[in-house]
Amino acid sequence: MENLASYVGSRIRKLRESRNMTPEQLAEKLSVSRVAVNRYETGARKANQDILFDLANIFHVSINDFFPDSTTSYDSQNLIDIYDQLLPERQHNVYSYASDQLKKQKNAYSSTLGEDKHIVYIYGAVSAGTGEYIPQDETQLEKVVVTGKVPDHDFAVRVNGDSMEPVFTDQQIIFVNKADKQEVRNNQFVIAEVNGEFFVKKFFTNDDEIKLISLNKKYPDIIIHDYDDFIINGVVVI
Repeated sequence: MENLASYVGSRIRKLRESRNMTPEQLAEKLSVSRVAVNRYETGARKANQDILFDLANIFHVSINDFFPDSTTSYDSQNLIDIYDQLLPERQHNVYSYASDQLKKQKNAYSSTLGEDKHIVYIYGAVSAGTGEYIPQDETQLEKVVVTGKVPDHDFAVRVNGDSMEPVFTDQQIIFVNKADKQEVRNNQFVIAEVNGEFFVKKFFTNDDEIKLISLNKKYPDIIIHDYDDFIINGVVVI
């Protein structure tokens, strides 16, 4: 089965289209950006419980209608029970396959080309200045050859702009591990979405504020307010 975020996203899109509602109209009803609706529908961003309840009210459905039938889903205990019934040789095959899948998941957007060269798929662009949307269509990924060490990562992006110089330069490829606000520590470099725009910035928070810091002082820092649509997509691998 496809991952849950993608499944929920496809349900949101089908319910919206069945009501002859545009993404812009749904965004207005939810009080979010058009980009946020797109990310919910593609599964690139998980719709939290509050959003799902709002959607259920908008579409006049049950919140359960966004999820697959529980009788067709597989939980961890089911997998363990099946594994325990296998002969040792077949258990080894299952373990090898699962390990290979985990390795591919951790480095889903790159592959080895030679001893010191790697093919890296660029997921999109992030702005070091004014904000730039990361495309979600995986058929449009940019493929580049990178020489040198490629760290373990979840996805790669290209930097546009000079607001994070000298650490990150214009057009530099950076590698990112997925993370959210609860996992990020002060002074880490993050990929952040603010009101539908994407930035690479240094993260800082205290009891009073959240701030995205520009290293190039020609550019102002970004102060996050309660009314902003703000999420962390990942932490840059340094």
